[in-house]
Amino acid sequence: FITALVISGTQAFAPVARPAFSKPSVLSMAKYNSMDEILAKFPEDMPTLINFYDGATEADIKGDIVRAKNLLKDRCTVVSIKTQDYPELAKKWDADDKSPCMILFQDGKPVTRMYEVSFYLDVVAKVGKYCRDAGEEHVEIKK
Repeated sequence: FITALVISGTQAFAPVARPAFSKPSVLSMAKYNSMDEILAKFPEDMPTLINFYDGATEADIKGDIVRAKNLLKDRCTVVSIKTQDYPELAKKWDADDKSPCMILFQDGKPVTRMYEVSFYLDVVAKVGKYCRDAGEEHVEIKK
């Protein structure tokens, strides 16, 4: 569980004060040049949800993103990246025009993407189905 939302004046990936129940951050203040560099900072045994967001939408989505992180903490790592701090990376991943843009990575590869979705229950529902152990997958009931 990573708390990496940007608070005014700090860079993306800057750890912020977090509740006592969260795990410590492994990120530094360094700038990253690729998604592989970012993903390498997180546990390989669980998916990583990258949340690209625009500074203009930060205040609107922050509460929901924190709630989603708390609900997903045992199933995936959630990392927020401000598009203004990483414009080339956001453009490369088609995350520069719509905010937020969330991409779930599993084994270093993108498995799903959401544009302009920030309500925490929607995020958890969409991402959660990709973050289950074998045998716990959701199965659609067919009539």
